[in-house]
Amino acid sequence: MNERALGLAILLATLLAIVQPSCLEPRTSERSTEARCATCHGDPSRAGDFLARAAPPADLLGATRSSYPGVGAHSIHLTASETHAPIACSECHVVPDVTEAPGHADDDRPAEIVFGELARSGDRQPHYDALARRCSDSYCHREANAVWTEPRDSKQACGSCHGLPPPAPHPEAERCSACHGAVIDAEQRIVEPALHVDGRVQVEAGSCTACHGSGTDPAPPVDTLGGTSASALGVGAHRVHLSGGAFSRKLACAECHSVPAHADDPGHADALPAEVTLNGVAAAGGRTPRWERTRGVCADTACHAAVSPPWTQAGSLGCASCHGTPPPAPHPQIADCSRCHAAVVAEDDASIVDRELHVNGRVEVEFDPGCTSCHDVASAPGFGAHRTHLAGTPRARAVPCAECHRVPMDVLAPGHLDSPPPAELAFSGAATAFGATPVYENGGCRRTACHGNATPRWTAALGTQATCGSCHGLPPPAPHPRADLNPTCSACHENIGPDNVTFVHPELHVDGIVTFALGQRARNR
Repeated sequence: MNERALGLAILLATLLAIVQPSCLEPRTSERSTEARCATCHGDPSRAGDFLARAAPPADLLGATRSSYPGVGAHSIHLTASETHAPIACSECHVVPDVTEAPGHADDDRPAEIVFGELARSGDRQPHYDALARRCSDSYCHREANAVWTEPRDSKQACGSCHGLPPPAPHPEAERCSACHGAVIDAEQRIVEPALHVDGRVQVEAGSCTACHGSGTDPAPPVDTLGGTSASALGVGAHRVHLSGGAFSRKLACAECHSVPAHADDPGHADALPAEVTLNGVAAAGGRTPRWERTRGVCADTACHAAVSPPWTQAGSLGCASCHGTPPPAPHPQIADCSRCHAAVVAEDDASIVDRELHVNGRVEVEFDPGCTSCHDVASAPGFGAHRTHLAGTPRARAVPCAECHRVPMDVLAPGHLDSPPPAELAFSGAATAFGATPVYENGGCRRTACHGNATPRWTAALGTQATCGSCHGLPPPAPHPRADLNPTCSACHENIGPDNVTFVHPELHVDGIVTFALGQRARNR
């Protein structure tokens, strides 16, 4: 129809309206209840209820083309399709009880648009722009560019309203059926149109792998953005952590994230990227672990100690990268880990024998009760003259550890392993006899009762320093009797042999007590 013919048609319709009874005047024709409303718009011969019959085409001017605002997409909305249920007239208009109801036929065209609950779902504020001929901010179409006078087939418009998939914070996975199986199938076909565009999001919260991970493993890949490369933050080292490996146990998701009870719990899918809440083993030992997204690293975790491995470089760490083999002091510098950690580390090749006990937030230790697991390594000055003192010699007793150190009740007692080297010295017993005030400095002990005025080097080889007589003189200085008067020590000290250098009872020498006759020992105070 050309413009001239169209103008004539409109003029004819106007003239007919003038000569025909007014719509506001009661009609006397006997029409059935089912035919009401279709008298002025729609088609009374159409199938369906009276409202379906009333939907244009035709409109009040008799137009049937969708390019007319009075026609537009009425039929598509009021008729069910493969993607949605019928939209009731009341979702866009006030439906009068009777024709002559105020605000109905007594208003100028176009019909007033009054959006209902569906269009306003989700706190939307829908508005119809008569000039642009489109609805804006409606729940039904969201941000889609849906023009009223340019109706489109529902199949062609799939995904145009909410995206396929919707943008973040919705997971960027195209497996809609995993969460919305009641509405859509695996082939992206709507299986229940009545549940689509109905004002509610039909969610069936199921397996975590619906949005991230694959199969039965919820760990990416795939991440919520569809990423599969470890270089993506959403993928990174997820699989390495959740599967464990030769060196460590499997980590639970909850050790790094808050795991929701349901997929639609607040703070889950509505807050991306995922929040990292490091806890459990990461916070062991008083650590304050944190995820530094800009750097892509976890910092100050007990898992990796001082190391902050790049999250997106899975597998970049090797054995000993976190704590060293052995760990630095104050850990004993013993390379054979199995001596104290046999439940975790194999003796022959240092492999992990039970990964559940490794990187678990605890130090799995099996200590030798004799302390020798840590204290028999020849290293200066930690080695030094320890063995000489503890074993004794033919001229001196064995010195107990407690005369030079505080001996802990157990290995993990405060002040033992947790104190930096060197070990703290606390002289007592024979070292402090006769009022001596011993100190350890410059590699030797000074002012001890044990060595008198001598200052032997702690790390000097046995037998290379002055021995008998070096501590107190042979004989000792006055007021000790002069040796020329009685050169035989055993005359007063029965513990000494006639050669003046051997001892009958070495355990009674250098013990903080001056021994005269074996039955008469007196401490010099």
